[in-house]
Parts: sequence; structure tokens; C-alpha cells
Amino acid sequence: MSPRIRRPRLPRPPQRWRDAAHRFGRRRGTRFVRRHVLPWFGILLVTLVGAGIGFSLAPGASTYVGPLQTEVRVRPSLSPGVEVDLPPVGKVTFDTHRAPVVVTATIESVDLDAAARLVRSPQQLLALELTAADTVRVATVRAAAYSLACGFAGALLAAVVVHRSRRRTLQTGAGLLVVVVAAGGGAWATFDPAALRQPQFTGLLSRAPYLVSTTENALDRLESYRSGLSDIVRSVSTLYAAAANLPVLGDGQAGGGGLGEDVTTVLHISDLHLNPLGYDLTENLVSQFGVQAVIDTGDTTTLGSAAEASYLNRIGGIEVPYVWVRGNHDSADTQAQVAAQGAVVLDQGSTAQVAGLVLAGQGDPVFTPDGEGAPATGGAEDVQEAANEVLAAGIEDWGAAHPDDPVDVALVHDPSGLQPLLGRVPLVLAGHLHKRSVTLDASGTRIMVEGTTGGAGITSAGLNRLADGEPVPLSATLLYFGASGEDAGKLLAYDEVTVGGLGLAEVNLQRTVLTDEDRPPLTVPTPSPTGSPTDSATDSATDSATDSATDSATAGPSGPPDPAQSTQSDVATPLG
Repeated sequence: MSPRIRRPRLPRPPQRWRDAAHRFGRRRGTRFVRRHVLPWFGILLVTLVGAGIGFSLAPGASTYVGPLQTEVRVRPSLSPGVEVDLPPVGKVTFDTHRAPVVVTATIESVDLDAAARLVRSPQQLLALELTAADTVRVATVRAAAYSLACGFAGALLAAVVVHRSRRRTLQTGAGLLVVVVAAGGGAWATFDPAALRQPQFTGLLSRAPYLVSTTENALDRLESYRSGLSDIVRSVSTLYAAAANLPVLGDGQAGGGGLGEDVTTVLHISDLHLNPLGYDLTENLVSQFGVQAVIDTGDTTTLGSAAEASYLNRIGGIEVPYVWVRGNHDSADTQAQVAAQGAVVLDQGSTAQVAGLVLAGQGDPVFTPDGEGAPATGGAEDVQEAANEVLAAGIEDWGAAHPDDPVDVALVHDPSGLQPLLGRVPLVLAGHLHKRSVTLDASGTRIMVEGTTGGAGITSAGLNRLADGEPVPLSATLLYFGASGEDAGKLLAYDEVTVGGLGLAEVNLQRTVLTDEDRPPLTVPTPSPTGSPTDSATDSATDSATDSATDSATAGPSGPPDPAQSTQSDVATPLG
């Protein structure tokens, strides 16, 4: 065995030497941070603050894209992409790139005559397709130049104020230039024209698959950025051109200034039948149209079971007063759950003052969750009429106690057996039939039956229509009441909104403006010897709603011709 060779151990440095080396290293690290890290951190902070202020103050580039006067802005954003603002109806976004830059195009004004010509003229559509892309590209480059100039000016000015050093100012400019080049290069490298096929909507129709006008197969034309852009411009032009034809309160002329401020806007919905899209539509209408109260005439659920209670939680998220009457698909437990969500529940002729209106309501007297919204006949109609007699008594009691402030609206679910209400209240709102109708009775009572805001929802009829590829449209009505003066509590106009088509891609909006002639004085019909009214222009509200109602796929009023002014806007584009 060879002897083990032991290596000599080097002498350990003295403790004072080790302490000195440690202090040297610590001082060197501190000096490095102080001399190199902190100054650049300060430069970065000043650059971001100054450039951010500059970008926010940068003007946009205004240009005409077809009939649309558009302002384009380019700015940094943690939510990159392309946004198209369509005031006041919503926004469309496209996930076109990944770099932290957002391009926003806002429609500032519309040449309505040019928009109407564009929609009708194939030649103008072709010219738009050939020029729109270049026009938008030039405006985007100009907007980017404005933003860069303001961003650099803001960053350099901030550097001069904070650092007061030419070297630091130049470093600030150089740092910002590197960031801008990187962001711009990233946007260019990741830009995907095919993203125009996948827009995301906010506003009234957040679930619409694409902005399409009356031209068929618009999706098939999305072969390129150029054709996709022209489709968008044409669709928006269609929207604004059609909206310009809606009559307005006051002068009743198309293209006027709107409904004015002295109105109370109420949204009437009915028969949601567990469809969450119904509440999506409700929330969007409340937001987009400044709704001050929502009236729900029942059948919110389908079976009235405890398992359906979680669906009712959506009521608590609606930020305006919610008034509800029970439908024949809603149980007593459903009514309790709705009340627990903070809704105003009307039943047994009870009344409530909501948004300046006096409302009286009666829940459906029967619970038949297996029904499909058929009109009541025979003994069933007698049951409805007896319940409406209770409601009429409540209306009379309120009128006796408040002679200067009578009931404005009566709420029921089933529009059957309405004789006790005729001539006692100017407006009756109902649902149940899944078909929209409007009837002006000779007694002066207007009966408005809503379709189905849930598209018949989770019912056998609704599911069968969906399986057949013909889903029941969603419908709702915006009611405009006078808020003060002689018109206080009077129905001045209403907008019938219908959302239909596969994917809920089409919107039909019809406005009806009422005049004094459309609101005759209330007259209680005189009973005949057989007990039925003789002065009524209709046999019953139910017969009128059943025989004359239009199919829920259309938004037009039905029943006897309403003398009110009405203009229809068939716009297969999102309104919000």
C-alpha cells in the first residue's frame, strides 16, 4: 500500500482581511446599484409618466370612410387590438395583434343621404371596397404620428423638468424610441387580417356573430382585410341610415333630435322561461337606453321549482327598479324568491309608485307549468276575469284615495278576461301568448301583449323551434311616458325591439309615436243583459291578441290598425 500523500493546507487569511473584503464587495454592489440601476429606473419612470400624458393628449386623425366621418387614434394599451366605437349603440373590437397598441376608430358623424345611397348602390359599394382600406391606413399612420410626436414631447419635457440634464434627456428619448420601435414592430409582425372574422361586441347585441346588413352571405365575402372593412362600413351605414327614419316625439319628423329629456323610459319584458339571453338583452337595453324601471309580466321560470331559483339571481343585478307579476309558470316559491331579490312584486290588486308612475298588478290566478301560452277559454277565462275584478277593485280604491294621481298602468300575465279593466286604466301590459300585439279598445284602454323576451326559453315549444333551426326571437318593448306637466303618466311612444335569426344576429326596431287622438278618454263599457261589454271595439283582448297578433318573428304591432305614427327599421346590425 502506497503511503497517503497529504496536501499542504494554505494558510487562512486573517479575520481583518476577510472583513475588509466583505466591506469592499458590499460597497461595490451598493455603488453599482446607485450609479447604474437607480438612474435608469428613474429615467424609465419619468419616460412612462411623460409619454403617457403626451399620448393621452394626442389628437386623432379625422377622415371620411364612405359616409362615416371617423376619428382614428393610436395609443399604448394593455388591451391591444382594433376598436370601432358606434355611439351611442355599442362597440366592436377585433383581436388583430399582440403588441401593446390599440387603434380606436370612433364614428363622429354620418352623412345620412350618402349612407342611404351607399346601401342602395352596388357601384358605390365596389368603390368603397377599393378605397376604404387605403383611407383607413393613411388615417392610422397619421394618428400614430400624432401620438408619437405628443408622446416624445411629453417624455422629453418631463425629463427636462425632473433631471435638468441634457444627457438624461437624450437617454429618455433613446429609451422611448426603443420601446416604440419594439411595439410597432410587434404590432406589424403579429397583425392578422383574418381577425376581422371574429369580432367581439359590447352593447345591445353582445352575442351577435357579426355585423351584417341586408346583403346575404356577408361572411363569405371576408376574403381579405379590404372586403372585411367595406362590409363593416356598409353595415354601420345601414344602421344609421335606418335609424334616421325613426319618428321622434314632439314634431314626429324623421331624423329629429330624439325623444327629449322629459320622459320616463320603462322596459317591458315577459316570458323569459329561464333563458339567460333574456336577461342579457334586458341589461343591455337598460344600459343603452337609459331605462328607469323594468316591468316583467311573468313566466320568468318554467316549472316554478326550487332548482330554478338561482336563475332569479339575475334580477338583483339589474340596477333599476324591477316590477314583477306572477305568471302561470311561476309558483308561490318563485314569487318569494323574486321578492327576495329586491323586486317590487304586485299581486291581488296591489299598487306601487315606481319611476313616477302608479302601477297596479295581479298575478296569474292559476299555476299550470305544463302549458304553452294558449289563450284561456270557457271556465279558464272566467277564472282570469275574476282575478281581474280584484285588480279593478284595487285600481278603484287607489283612485278614490288619490283622485289627482290615478293608476297609469295595470300589469297582468294572461291577457284573457280583461273586461273588468277596460275603461278603468289607460294601459294594460301582459304576456303569456308568446306573440306581440297592440290593441286600442274603444273604451280608451290600450292593451300591449309582449312576445317572449326569452325566446320561449326552456319550454317544449321553444326547444323544438331551436332544434328545427328556427329559434323564437327575443322581444321587448321600450315605453316612453311623460314625466311632468299635462303629459305626466301618459304613454307618448314605444319602441318594439325584436332580436332574431340564427345566432341572434338580426335586430328589428319599430318606433310608434302616439298623439292625443291615440289616447281617447276612458269610458267604462256598459254591460249588456248577457253581462258582456257593448261599447268595446273588440270582443275581448284575448281574441284580439290571438286573432290579430303578428308572429313573434316580426316586431310590428298587430290587432286593429293603430292610428299612431309608426316607422319600421329593419336593421340586421347590432344596436349596441
